[in-house]
Amino acid sequence: MKHIVSLSFSDDPKNSEQQFDRQINFFGETMRVSQFCTGLDIELTKNLIKKFDGNSDIICLSGLPPKVSYKGEEFVHPGVSDVKKLAKQTVVVDGQVLREIYLPWAIRQHELRNQSLFARKKVSFYSGGISKNLLEIFEEFDCKICLADPYFFLKLPFNLKSSQEFENFISIASPLLKRLPVKKGQLADFKLNEKKIKIGPFGVGRYQRNLEEFFESDIFVGDLSTLRSIDLDHLKGKTLIIDIADEQFLNELKNYGVEKVLVGLPEIHPDISCHFALLEGILAMKYDAEVPLRPSEVLNFVDELNLKPKVYNLNETPSGNRAFAFIVHPLTSAQFFRHPKLKWLRPFKKNLSSSFEDVMALGPGFYWGNIKGIKSEFNGVEVEGHIYMLAYTPKKLMESDPSSVYKKLVGLCTEAKLIGAKIVGLGAYTKIVGDAGVTVSKMSPIPVTTGNSLSAASTLWAAKLAVEKMGMVALKNGIYQGRVMVIGATGSIGAVSAKILSGLWKEVVIVAPRAHRLLELKSEILKINPKAKVLLSTDPSKYLPTCQLVITTTSAKGVKVLNMADVRPGAVICDVARPFDISEAEARQRPDVLIMASGEVELPGPTKINVDLALEGNVVYACLAETALLSMEGRFESFTLSRNINYQKVLEIDQLAKKHGVKLSQIMGHHGPLTEEEFELCRSHALKGDTPQPIH
Repeated sequence: MKHIVSLSFSDDPKNSEQQFDRQINFFGETMRVSQFCTGLDIELTKNLIKKFDGNSDIICLSGLPPKVSYKGEEFVHPGVSDVKKLAKQTVVVDGQVLREIYLPWAIRQHELRNQSLFARKKVSFYSGGISKNLLEIFEEFDCKICLADPYFFLKLPFNLKSSQEFENFISIASPLLKRLPVKKGQLADFKLNEKKIKIGPFGVGRYQRNLEEFFESDIFVGDLSTLRSIDLDHLKGKTLIIDIADEQFLNELKNYGVEKVLVGLPEIHPDISCHFALLEGILAMKYDAEVPLRPSEVLNFVDELNLKPKVYNLNETPSGNRAFAFIVHPLTSAQFFRHPKLKWLRPFKKNLSSSFEDVMALGPGFYWGNIKGIKSEFNGVEVEGHIYMLAYTPKKLMESDPSSVYKKLVGLCTEAKLIGAKIVGLGAYTKIVGDAGVTVSKMSPIPVTTGNSLSAASTLWAAKLAVEKMGMVALKNGIYQGRVMVIGATGSIGAVSAKILSGLWKEVVIVAPRAHRLLELKSEILKINPKAKVLLSTDPSKYLPTCQLVITTTSAKGVKVLNMADVRPGAVICDVARPFDISEAEARQRPDVLIMASGEVELPGPTKINVDLALEGNVVYACLAETALLSMEGRFESFTLSRNINYQKVLEIDQLAKKHGVKLSQIMGHHGPLTEEEFELCRSHALKGDTPQPIH
């Protein structure tokens, strides 16, 4: 049996849980792993290496300062180099290759899944030297960087602001750093009372405030070795990014009030806490790989083990930090007068010219009101929403230079942060300007979401309820025994609708003008649901008479998308497009066809809405509800951005809605909520008509 010896330099020898000698089974391979904690004792570490040199198959060293590359050179502490050279017979690994390849990849993947999560955040690194591989990644994310290396190593009260400044510092300080012993007490402890330190001749001088800047960041980046040896009071209410963390340390962080922790390397074995050096040793033993591992091997291991970072929300109900903001705008010039400060102009609104819109658009936008009493049915978390108005009508938004609109939206996001909001939702046309929220999210100091994931989900909720009320298609084993058509299927909403509906209906017809895009979408649908029956067409007329549900998502802007005469009596048409694909005149042609616009939702709790959203009671737009949902869940991230709606995120937000109690409130028509009488009247008309024969 192969024997792996793990020496954890930074862990306390008194911690019995971190010291063990046991057999583990790793993907079918049984190995003996012996771990010893040396508590920053360099002599004890050396003695253990000598003891197991030749008496073990591999020695894994963790917690020692890593090798740092700068300006074409490398900095390695002489003490660390001496320790690694002690073993003459047994190979020694430190996990640095695995760490340097995997961690940047893992953080990038997390950012891609949670778009712009880190953008424009203040990020503090305890040491750019220890976390240099992540430093370069965070600079790509457009973060405000603060590096405490001068304080960390030399207890000098100033910070660095970039990887370039760090390299200059290492270049100058390396001769001194090489002379410093690697021992307990040598490094700074990061106590909050040291954020202001007097400097100057003979220790007298003005306060140096750069350390205070370090403590004020939103996100802190470090490694377990560093965090085990410093004071952690400054992490209360903060987000921490760490290389590894076991359950015991996560509990410590929770007690310190840490809000969220992103762990780069999650626990991959139930019996041991696996750091990078130990994992490298285990992988080398199992696969007989050369050490240090080659980059290609690391990538293969990451793929095979399905490694990915894990987020822990440690304090899910902290007070005062679950607020969100939402930006709306008037859909018509008449809606300007819904704002309390403009009520006095209502008697004159008919006489106000279109120049009034131009005057209002000159402003930066303004605070409108709030929504209180939103309370999760799952965990009782209560959140508050702050509503802002951007004074643009849709016409003005579409005519304006996107960059000028971005600037005003970001200004409102910045104002929202100042009053405590942790995420902003974009409403109506504000989320389709330019690149659909991407640039605004990158520039905003807090995450931004368009809400389109829940908008898509709630539309399908409404369509399902409408089909059930019409009662024209049988349901068997959870599958509607009929056909659903999606017109504009290759667009963002159309594609995600087709993917979800393919698992709920016996047949799905996808319609779009470009045949090659339809073939691509069909392939994507079949990957999700291999048993789906998918029909393709560039013209809806062939299959329209046989479809009980039609989703239109084209935004054809006045171009006729279907012939109402071809629609099956009793069918439901869900018109998602804005402006509508189906005109009021077309709708009047077929009283036996139910035409709906969308589904609005209710927020859970005794909500009090003191703004006029042109909806009744606690009913809100689905895009606003998505922002509230993310706040209830404590996921302050750019969940939905751009014109591409992620299929998985629609399913995820659907589950979050069920979890917290956001539910469909009403089915909307062109002129407001559809009543039970309207459903019954449409159904009675349909039952009197002749259903067209199916076309196969």
